[in-house]
Amino acid sequence: MNINRIVFAVEDFLNTLSRFSVATGFVDYCDLRTVIGLDRRDRERRPWLDAPYIAVTSRGEYLSVFEVSGAFREMDENPEQTQNGSLESLIAHLSDSLNTTFKNKGHKLSFVFERDPERGRDEIADMIAPQMRSLENTGIQLQDVLEEKIAILSPWLVRERCWLAVWSSALLVSSDDRTTHNTRVSQLTDRAPRTKFAQQPWQWVMSALKIRHDALLEMVEERLNNASDGLLLRLLNIHELGNEIRREVDREHTPRHWQPHLPDDGQPAGFRRGDDTSPLLTPPLNLQLFSRQAETRGNLVQACGLWHGMVTVTLPPQNPQTFNQLVSAVPRSIPWRIRMDLMPGGMDALGWKKTLLTYSNFIGAVRPMYDAVMQLNATDDRDPVCVMTIVASTWGKTREICSRNRAILQGAIEGWGVCGTTTTFGDPRRAWVNTIVGASVSSGPVPLYPPLSHALSLFPLNRAASVWRGKGNLMLHTEDGAAWEVGLASSQQNKHTELAPGDPGLGKSVLINTLSEIQISSAQKNLPFIAYIDKGYSAQGLVQLIRDGLPPERKDEAVGIVLSNDPEYTRNLFDVMYGARYPITPEKNFMSQVLTSLCIDTSKGQPCNPGDTRQIINALINLAFKEYSETSPKLYRAGSEPLVDDALQESGLTEKHDERWWSFATWFDVRDMLHEAGFIAAAQRSHYQAMPQLSEMSSLLGHESIRDVYGNVQRDGSSEPLLDYIRRALNQGHSDYPMMSGCTRFMLNPATRVIAVDLNNVAGDKTPAGRLRTGIMYLLAGQIAGGDFILPQYQNEVRKNLPPAYHQMAFSRINQLDQEVKTKVYDELHNARGIDFIWEALDTDDREQRKFGIRTVLSSQYIRDYPETLLKSANTLWLLRYRHDDIPLLRDHFNVPEATLRRFLKMPEGPAPDGSGVPVLGIFRCKGGTLARILKFTVGPLELWALNSSPKDSALRRTLTRSLGSLRARQVLTENFPRGSATAFIEHRAGQHNSENVIGDLAAELIRKQGYNL
Repeated sequence: MNINRIVFAVEDFLNTLSRFSVATGFVDYCDLRTVIGLDRRDRERRPWLDAPYIAVTSRGEYLSVFEVSGAFREMDENPEQTQNGSLESLIAHLSDSLNTTFKNKGHKLSFVFERDPERGRDEIADMIAPQMRSLENTGIQLQDVLEEKIAILSPWLVRERCWLAVWSSALLVSSDDRTTHNTRVSQLTDRAPRTKFAQQPWQWVMSALKIRHDALLEMVEERLNNASDGLLLRLLNIHELGNEIRREVDREHTPRHWQPHLPDDGQPAGFRRGDDTSPLLTPPLNLQLFSRQAETRGNLVQACGLWHGMVTVTLPPQNPQTFNQLVSAVPRSIPWRIRMDLMPGGMDALGWKKTLLTYSNFIGAVRPMYDAVMQLNATDDRDPVCVMTIVASTWGKTREICSRNRAILQGAIEGWGVCGTTTTFGDPRRAWVNTIVGASVSSGPVPLYPPLSHALSLFPLNRAASVWRGKGNLMLHTEDGAAWEVGLASSQQNKHTELAPGDPGLGKSVLINTLSEIQISSAQKNLPFIAYIDKGYSAQGLVQLIRDGLPPERKDEAVGIVLSNDPEYTRNLFDVMYGARYPITPEKNFMSQVLTSLCIDTSKGQPCNPGDTRQIINALINLAFKEYSETSPKLYRAGSEPLVDDALQESGLTEKHDERWWSFATWFDVRDMLHEAGFIAAAQRSHYQAMPQLSEMSSLLGHESIRDVYGNVQRDGSSEPLLDYIRRALNQGHSDYPMMSGCTRFMLNPATRVIAVDLNNVAGDKTPAGRLRTGIMYLLAGQIAGGDFILPQYQNEVRKNLPPAYHQMAFSRINQLDQEVKTKVYDELHNARGIDFIWEALDTDDREQRKFGIRTVLSSQYIRDYPETLLKSANTLWLLRYRHDDIPLLRDHFNVPEATLRRFLKMPEGPAPDGSGVPVLGIFRCKGGTLARILKFTVGPLELWALNSSPKDSALRRTLTRSLGSLRARQVLTENFPRGSATAFIEHRAGQHNSENVIGDLAAELIRKQGYNL
């Protein structure tokens, strides 16, 4: 026979007489009855509230509840540290603010903290649900990636919530106010319709009590929400509070959007029963919230398919520890909730004990108790002694599971600074209800008497807060598993400049690729605009992942380009908007940047005579477009562009004009005719032919308009004319960069939205000349991938610059750009370290792109790669690793506690062996303050194999892709290497086998292993 069942039966028998003889119906355990409606001042002070925020109990106490998301930043929990940003500082600040309040009775604070691992899956599933709907709208097939996120993250996530309940009783108002209120209510009751079971808010409206209640709410909110040094709070309305209470009572069956019915909601439909008007009014809150039945089974409670076990603290921690230490002591798999009630009047409650101890303190066994009470009495003046109760509960689907969980929870609490506990209760249902947020004004069965500051130190004040809870699209988690959401490019931040430094091999490229992939899965109608500038092919996996999810006719919406310094990939740097003859301001700025860069003296890092050189370059650009747009536009010549010739023949345009007309026809004329006839691709080619080219700049420098002004200017420290130096530099650029020296051959589909440009084959080496080459390539790639992102801010200039026939096409794109957040990603920027003009350009973009709606991600290896201006401007940092000498900058500029920075450096680098993910120190400057937390970034194998950029893994993926295609290759790799990497296996195989092509042999082996399952 099961000994546990015998023990349970005996417990049931022994507790029956003492319990059921005094027990009441379960609905009466809930004290809440009605609400206080919103008045004009409430709506002015909190305009976002759409329902009342004050509930009223059966005895007239007022209740309001804050949802406490947690602390903005991880506070230093060392009790020796008292500076701003430490936990001791917050406790002292809060204790000082509450000191006066807690010297008088009437108010009560209650912290309720809950962790539920079984609801961890709901956290990620709820966040993914909008992305699933977005995929249906955009038509991209990435459902398998999102489903993998749910499966991979669920075991590591815990649903964590914390609430602060604030109670106010009629003891706060004078006896005259109470008498006046009671008289008014009595008079109204005599005239009001008779009701037995209905809310009657007018009975509890006491303006004096509401004023004091609101004052405490505002004070608590202000003191706790102390910018980045405090907590993130949100006042719940009673609809939200009611849903939470009902969920805690019936976890399995409460609908997600259920809410209690309030007097201001639509009225219930019913019929009067005699003189009872209850069916016409709103039922009391307790009838709505506690509509289920709960039965006692020994010291457990059985309700709604779950068993609940309680633990109460009988002896406070003898060696006080922080609440985070309690969370760490409770295994992640255990669901639990704890409620800590704090009330004033500790010395009053100890009054008779104090008197008794005073007359018996001569007894040796009594003397320690007397000393303790006297010590509390001496403390009471400066640090009020309070009454505190602590009750915790856990639950399970069977009695055995619940009992096991309760034993584990009890052990963790007893180890929390050496506490005394009990699991025996006269009324277990009352004990269980006293763990539910706001359901009962009564507290736990065992009172404790700590000073206010000591009680506050036990509260959950240092949990991780996220301003995006319920509104994010990226799921991270804390070290102890609490779900932590991030909203990319959200309105919670004033600008969107993100830095992602990290050593190679830590997952930096996977992280930023995942951020882009999340933006794609979160799009509403179309793929988002993403420009990705990379070196090393890491972005090509992202592009291929997107292309695999698009139908054949839409694959050009995502394009990966590997630049080559070859005429076949020519992109003329003098190209302007299709249909225009002159550049608009951003196009001219780009041309000026590139031409000025070509004139840089590598020994100095800047152009000779910088000011004069820029003036000459700008004058040269103006002259070039005037020359080839007005004075001597380029003439059309048959045979130059076969596509154009064919379009002219097919459209019949050739026959519309005689041979003499065609001999004087310009490329602009041909472009306009073909555009009007609907041959857009051929018209685009004609447009390219009409543009100036780099090879023509040398001759234009000899034009009299430039020579007359700048002909006598000499290089600093030399007798060489500056024009000769610039001519020589531009001629050298024409020779060195054939890819941008001729007419554009490389065309992008106008429908393209995601562009990844890889510089691996065109970037320079580490010499000064090589760095200059790399910088110029970064400029060119940025223009190719995202040069049109800022066009919405130049709509008026575009409208003036373009003929009306081109407006529809141009503004169709501009309107799309104007309505969406655009993303620019620059990866591997350590290759541009020391190239000042690149960082100057990025800094200028960063300052201006907030108003352009552009999100910028800048990735490099080290924090010191970024200039100080960018570091100060950035509002998001994804830190995978940094150096000890970076600590002052992160501490001073981003207000990250030094304890957090040093703790992160002690953590192992890279993915955790248990598969929980890569540690990331996330820093987010938000409108309400700066969030800074050590988080875990977890990615599944399917996503890892798509985005992994490590050399050996990338080589294996490419080898398999050539044989199987990218989608099947990822699936095969996921099946055989579920950790997302084969690097260790490849290195082991290389040491064991004498093969010249280990990766090729492994790929062939994986293909053979699949057999016919390909």
